[in-house]
Amino acid sequence: MKIDSNSIIGIVGAGIMGRGIAQVAAKAGHKVILYDNWDGAVDNAMKINEKELSKLVTKGKMTQEAKDKTISLMNPTMEINDLAPCNLIIEAIIENKEIKQDIFKQLEDICEDVVIASNTSSISISALANGLKKPENMIGIHFFNPAPIMKLVEVIYGLRSDQQIIEDVHALISSWGKKAVYVKSSPGFIVNRIARPFYAEALRVYEEGVSSFPTIDEVIRSSGKFRMGPFELMDLIGNDTNYSVTASTFDSYYQDPRFKPSLTQQEFSQAGLLGRKSGAGFYKYEDNKQQGRDDIRKVTPSNNKISEIYVYGSLGIADELIPLFKKAGIKVIEVEGDGYIEFNEIKLFLANGKMASEISKELSEKNIAQLDINIDYELSSSVTISTSLLAQQHVAPNIAALFSQIKKETLIIKDSPAMIMLRTVSMLINEASSTVTNGVCDECSADIAMENGVNYPIGPFKWADKLGTDFVLKTLNNLESFYKDSRYRADRGLIEKSIIGGKYYE
Repeated sequence: MKIDSNSIIGIVGAGIMGRGIAQVAAKAGHKVILYDNWDGAVDNAMKINEKELSKLVTKGKMTQEAKDKTISLMNPTMEINDLAPCNLIIEAIIENKEIKQDIFKQLEDICEDVVIASNTSSISISALANGLKKPENMIGIHFFNPAPIMKLVEVIYGLRSDQQIIEDVHALISSWGKKAVYVKSSPGFIVNRIARPFYAEALRVYEEGVSSFPTIDEVIRSSGKFRMGPFELMDLIGNDTNYSVTASTFDSYYQDPRFKPSLTQQEFSQAGLLGRKSGAGFYKYEDNKQQGRDDIRKVTPSNNKISEIYVYGSLGIADELIPLFKKAGIKVIEVEGDGYIEFNEIKLFLANGKMASEISKELSEKNIAQLDINIDYELSSSVTISTSLLAQQHVAPNIAALFSQIKKETLIIKDSPAMIMLRTVSMLINEASSTVTNGVCDECSADIAMENGVNYPIGPFKWADKLGTDFVLKTLNNLESFYKDSRYRADRGLIEKSIIGGKYYE
């Protein structure tokens, strides 16, 4: 069956996702049949869509004529038989395999020849196709909420999906103005799989007493340019929902340690502290406004003016700081060495997966500190440091004084391997590499998915190019050595890339 711009699109389920997908397809000029057998569901969906489209007209983002045409193309119904003329039907109902399969079998009986797509975020497309008359017509089309706004759509193929159908649907979704990516059916697909470390590492850092919810969130926002920190994002998603997805992914991968759920999040979920929807989670919410976001641990700079620093060797990504120091009038003396800044008998290293205290022990020196990575040291308003457990009290204030001279606040966390940003980003890169190694998608699709599905500032493979594959691999190896935990084992694809050298994007 040919799926193209003339196809009639059916939508099963008139909830948030279903009505949103209907709106997207109708905007693209398709006749849409929106079906739901719950009393009032389709009428409510049409009212909401009309209201949302009217707002676009008011804002000048849509003409009244285009709005009227879009509304006229959406045909609500409570009769499943009305889906008979559809060429492509997208299901957006409850995440239950048996209920979905029951609907699919009805659709095969009603429609002469139809492509059936599930908007599932977690169920295997191969499993959903099992038992259908034409399993080759079963695919996944995973939109992200809200469907009219979010650009990413994962086009998922199972073991028996027809390749031509997959290509036609990919082209169709792309013509709707979406960023469509090909995905092999596997637990979590691309986004829900690669995103796991974003939450998991933050939870582990908190559980180890390294830092607080607001400080961890601020580090991720400021240093990584992520729109939200992991704890405020989990509160938005719902701790019960996020925990459930993590537990499901963990089970789907046969308890692979990389996906191990957090006892902290389980405790919050069981306590009913679900986040925004319950009024409290990792933060409290009053009138839907987050409380405590600004309770961040910062270092008060000393009164010392730092006029001269020594830079020994390359600082890696932190070499971006050197011109900033020079511009601020600080004399920078660059000499050969192992990659650190020295001033006032303090040595400041870029984090690499070891604790600052380990470096202290290796060098037999007390005043050692580490600096976390930053997506853009020039534009960021802050830097994050940790000091050796042996360091004297003046170390952190003096480092803060140095960074205050280039107009940066200094955040501080307890000494921890790979700190926060480096730990998070290294694990995101590793999981993205594993996803590609497993044949789920290619590197470009992984980056597109993470940038457009969860609004990451840059994708994991762009991060790998920015940091250097060897550096990421070294960080992961150091983490695995420290924790004796296979959770941090490096993916073979990352190891291979380190062997052959080069960048993912040349």
